[in-house]
Amino acid sequence: MSALTDLTRSWPMFAALGAGLVLTAVGAGALGATAWGTAAAVALVGSGVAALGWGVAALRAGRAPAPRGTLVVSLGIIAASGAVIASGAAPDLGVSVLPMLAADVFLVAVAFGAAAALRSRRVERADAAGPRRADASGPRRADAAGPRRADASGGRRSGARASTIGMLVGATLVAALATPALAATEAGEVAVPHGELHGDVGHHH
Repeated sequence: MSALTDLTRSWPMFAALGAGLVLTAVGAGALGATAWGTAAAVALVGSGVAALGWGVAALRAGRAPAPRGTLVVSLGIIAASGAVIASGAAPDLGVSVLPMLAADVFLVAVAFGAAAALRSRRVERADAAGPRRADASGPRRADAAGPRRADASGGRRSGARASTIGMLVGATLVAALATPALAATEAGEVAVPHGELHGDVGHHH
């Protein structure tokens, strides 16, 4: 596994968490706007909850669960949201455009992660199905086993460091995009700014 793969492996998982939060917030803002808006809200909130669950499951497992289904669903949501935004129907449905675009960016990352997981599985199957080497190569493999084990141990340590750095970078990038996206949703716009409530209470005194 390359250093770049170790570095970015957790990014789709964090992106799923970002997408889940933004989709849920966008859906909450669309709830009750119109009949179609309510339908869109249910779909968005359901997608957001599913994305959050997938992100948590992926982080716990250290890999992308159900990559084929994840790829199909991610691309489906991106296509549907793109159609709604392009048609100009988003305001009528109560869907905030910029946060929805941010969610699409997260979903693109999730789709890339799912596609990479599918490719990795195909490579593993191809390697497992390949012809086995002759028994005569056994002694040669045994002689080289020591150095290879040492190299593998060093590679695992290097991979662990890259994965840790990747998690920190991924979490920072997701937070940097998700925070303004959440603030731009209707739920974010009506939220009480920090300190305002305390200021009002102090003024009454």
